[in-house]
Amino acid sequence: MVNKTEIRAFLHDAKAVSPAIATLILIVIAAVAAAGVGILVQSSQKNAQDQTADKDMSVMGTIVLKGSTTVLPVSQAGAEAFMKKNPAVDMKVSGGGSTEGRMYVYTKTVDIGASSAIWPTTETVTDGVTVPGRGVAIIQDAGADATIWETKIGTGMIVVAGNIYNSTGVAVKTINVLPGAAGDSAWAADGNTLNITHGDMQALYTAGTLDLTNPSPAVKLEAVQRSDPSGTEETFADWLGNKDGTTKQLTSAILATPKQGNQGIRDYVAGAPTTPSTGRIGFVDIGFAKGGVNGNDKVIPAVQNGVANGIASKDTKGVAGKYDTESITVTGVTDVTKQKGLARDLFYYSQGIPTGAVKAYLDWITSVEGQKIVQAEGFFSV
Repeated sequence: MVNKTEIRAFLHDAKAVSPAIATLILIVIAAVAAAGVGILVQSSQKNAQDQTADKDMSVMGTIVLKGSTTVLPVSQAGAEAFMKKNPAVDMKVSGGGSTEGRMYVYTKTVDIGASSAIWPTTETVTDGVTVPGRGVAIIQDAGADATIWETKIGTGMIVVAGNIYNSTGVAVKTINVLPGAAGDSAWAADGNTLNITHGDMQALYTAGTLDLTNPSPAVKLEAVQRSDPSGTEETFADWLGNKDGTTKQLTSAILATPKQGNQGIRDYVAGAPTTPSTGRIGFVDIGFAKGGVNGNDKVIPAVQNGVANGIASKDTKGVAGKYDTESITVTGVTDVTKQKGLARDLFYYSQGIPTGAVKAYLDWITSVEGQKIVQAEGFFSV
């Protein structure tokens, strides 16, 4: 590269260069400088284009999304990704429970209510507010006079989750829920698998603690339930046959250890004392048990009648999948059309037929890109 000091000295040396040559050199220097400025401008323009290439400024507004703590990780990650693509949209996301999410959207307190259970067929009362059943509320079911739009965003699976120690203080590797009455639970021949009957699950969640005296040796279990109204608990209570007709939650109010959300249940079960012949049992969405993206290796997801959950095999997952149907089988209900299993769908509910920013978000979360967020948070795509 030519040194500028040398050029300046050269141009001032009248003996070294003629006026014509000096003028030519000045023209060349000016051209090089202009080219440099042009490159800088082009680079700046390209950087600006790169920064806005994947942005959509045409979608704008504020979206308030509240509800299911099960769906909350999806909502949080989804909002972050959606706002990055749509900088003119501001999303405010919080939990609180599925029943609250449905109530809030019905009362127009939020734009979107998240629920880990489908809108019930019968009316419910939440915080003193009567929320009508889906035949009255849901537009897809009731037509134009209804006010709530239903969007399925994914599929979840609930598992009985345990951290149990056998008589030698070794953690149980397998928990198998089987058909049967209370008192019929037993250890498998390997001594590291606990077969617990649906009847004993009912007894455990009625009393809060249960001494399984039939297995030899006996084992003392403690149950944990949710402290917050929850679609997960609603589905679990229905499967267990212990659902309150008004709140739709477990009728057991005597359990002394309620915990907040899937995370609270997971952490409490994982923290069971390593005392021989004791253990804790809870219920969580599959992503919060061992093998799930939010799981803990101490929280063992139970199989249903020998059929593992969707993590073990993609062929067992989802509503009406093998795991779901076997979870119905273990209840002993003969008319399976009147019994729900442990698989359920995840929903967003919004006021009216979606428009504007709400429609844009719902379209995006059900797109291929949005469904990757659902899967990353431990659920199955629609």
